[in-house]
Amino acid sequence: MRIKSREEIRQDLLTALNNMLPDLDLTEGTPERDMFIESQISGALSNIWDGINYAGKAAAPLTYYLELEDVEIDRFCATFGVTPRPATRATGVETFYTSTEPVDTLYINDGNIVNTSGANAVEFSVDGDYTIPYSIRNSYYNAIEERWEINCNVKAVNAGPDYKAGTGTVTRLQTAITGIDGVVNAAPITGGTNTETVASRLTRVINKFQGRDLGATSGIQNFVGVYAEAVNIVGANDPLMERDEGTGGAIDIYIIGEDLATTTDEIIITSSGLETGVNVNYTSTDIIMLKQPVDSITSVVIDNIVLDPLTDYTLVVDTGMLSKSTSGSDMIVFTSSGYLVDGAVVELSYNYNSLLETIETALNSTTNHFHDRDYLLRSMTEVTIGVYLKIKEIAGQDFTAIADAVELLISDFINKILNAGTVELADIVGVAKNYAGVDNIQLTTAALTATGGGQIIGTDCILSKNEYPVAGTINIVQWT
Repeated sequence: MRIKSREEIRQDLLTALNNMLPDLDLTEGTPERDMFIESQISGALSNIWDGINYAGKAAAPLTYYLELEDVEIDRFCATFGVTPRPATRATGVETFYTSTEPVDTLYINDGNIVNTSGANAVEFSVDGDYTIPYSIRNSYYNAIEERWEINCNVKAVNAGPDYKAGTGTVTRLQTAITGIDGVVNAAPITGGTNTETVASRLTRVINKFQGRDLGATSGIQNFVGVYAEAVNIVGANDPLMERDEGTGGAIDIYIIGEDLATTTDEIIITSSGLETGVNVNYTSTDIIMLKQPVDSITSVVIDNIVLDPLTDYTLVVDTGMLSKSTSGSDMIVFTSSGYLVDGAVVELSYNYNSLLETIETALNSTTNHFHDRDYLLRSMTEVTIGVYLKIKEIAGQDFTAIADAVELLISDFINKILNAGTVELADIVGVAKNYAGVDNIQLTTAALTATGGGQIIGTDCILSKNEYPVAGTINIVQWT
């Protein structure tokens, strides 16, 4: 793009006038110079060229976004339906408990606040409504801890990467809850990002535009990447592709991303359905949920009777070829065949990952559909990465505080690897060593463990295309 400076405009005018009127005195300070050169530049030409320059930069916003106004960038992105992603909040799980047997149903409500202790306490709010029903209270009894408890999802009250907490540090009930004695988090509460940068938003515009070429793998990846945190594509001749038996056409799309939705399947059991199993999703002992993949069961009610998850049923997750996909067969399995009988009315409430359905619907829309293209959206499998590090703090430093901080740094690092394919011990050690207050690390005992998938090869964890790492237990031990 050609950009003219004020001096270049001046030189262009001087050259043109000198060629046309060589006897005209255009030296600096003369009336002629002020009238024919400087006044033209100040009055119009400079503004015109600034506008031309700005328009040119607006046509290449990813290169010149630092020089463009926010409204211009917003207008450009809106053309492609891309809006800025807001800051996100750290998330985790908090255990609410009571050491006294409940005498009534206990309610933990959406928005109840818990927090860390100290002057700079970090607050977290309960995400969703939870209950310990009195009629099945013993289902929630933890014999090891000798208490009744329930695990609840929580999120930071404030968005951004600075509002997180280490294991066992969120122990205060800011919002009093009837019947609940205390809370604790058995794992770190991590995550949280700043508001999306302009560069990232513009990159998504480019990816979305390129994603229009859905005939190519890169186009599919760019298209789906607008919806998900990370994407891996598995097509023909890939060892992970089992559906097409080598005939081609099938494309499995593994994503990292979740949008949990609650739904209820209402099923009226019939004798013909139990006998023939035609056009029904149940047998005498199980029901396959209509929405897939399933995250958790909220409640099961048969003929207005609430069933006990401990004694009456369990969620059985599909482990076959279609597991963790929109075509999976996650089901509820009953402990006996006496629950599903002719005429029984079943209300099955559960949470499922609706993001997969959203993406698959977009790919199969009239605008984007490819003939003979069989898309299947899948969730990547979480592989829990455990870390053991023995560290020595700098003399005079508080080891507990340093260990808590290193735990959070390592957890964040692992959770941001996404679909890169490898968790390297050397990187983990580097994260810990770079923290102020850490003097040394015993490398001979440093180790990674992997649960739920992955392969430990040497010191590192190698992940498949359908796997991604999440931080597990980060065991920081004092090296004395």
